Amino acid sequence: MWQDLMKHVKIYGFLLKINAMRQLEYRLNIALNIMVEMGYLLVKLIYAYVIHDTGVHIAGLSPDSIYLFIGTYMLMTVFFVSMLQFNIVVFDQQIRDGDFDLILTKPISSQFMATLKHVDTWISIPNVIVGIGLIAYGWQASDVPVSVGNILGFMAYVALGIVTMYGLFVLPLLLAFKFKNIAALQSFYWAMWDFNNLPHKIHFRPVQLIGAVVFPLFLITNWSPLFILDQLSMIEMMWGVAAPIMLFCLTRLMWKKALRHYESATS
Repeated sequence: MWQDLMKHVKIYGFLLKINAMRQLEYRLNIALNIMVEMGYLLVKLIYAYVIHDTGVHIAGLSPDSIYLFIGTYMLMTVFFVSMLQFNIVVFDQQIRDGDFDLILTKPISSQFMATLKHVDTWISIPNVIVGIGLIAYGWQASDVPVSVGNILGFMAYVALGIVTMYGLFVLPLLLAFKFKNIAALQSFYWAMWDFNNLPHKIHFRPVQLIGAVVFPLFLITNWSPLFILDQLSMIEMMWGVAAPIMLFCLTRLMWKKALRHYESATS
């Protein structure tokens, strides 16, 4: 299992390199995309400043801590846009056109290739820089101790958030094996994603429970800053570890089940 994991990590590193080199063929397009992204970032920074400047405490959290949540949201958006977005957009098209058949011939996990093959690298640079900057500022302004435990805990919940994000947004894609066209899901993805922009505790209690337990969307961006702010109970910390693992295992199980009923578009 460990060898198989390392093989996929090496292949993903190779895919990162290939995608970055391919995008460099159109450098003007990269520059324009980065400029557009910087425009979005400016809007997000103004949004963060306005919320902070109100001085309102949200669910017992200080205004300074809002930068932690918005910075984490921006950082996780990098993974969502760079790792998943394009793969999600073309997933059902691959099945309709028969391109998915070619993926099945590869000596590697079909799930890995179908959901992680395309990586948008350059456009994510501004978000990475600004996201890390906001997290660092929010960390310092909130007087959170810079300890090994806090840093490792934050990074661990970020990693677990990526796993949660992958499971939540890949599972609905399996409907494409049956219905072939699931383009309407795109609006659902972005609508759900925007719920992560602020602390989940601003929502009504039922929404918090649904977003943390039934459809654990809030685990993606909320658990890492809540951990270093000492706002997680022991049960919540345990759920933050268990839910991503369970979700990933469910995704693998359902993928294998969907493949057994897959009918080639070229047959």
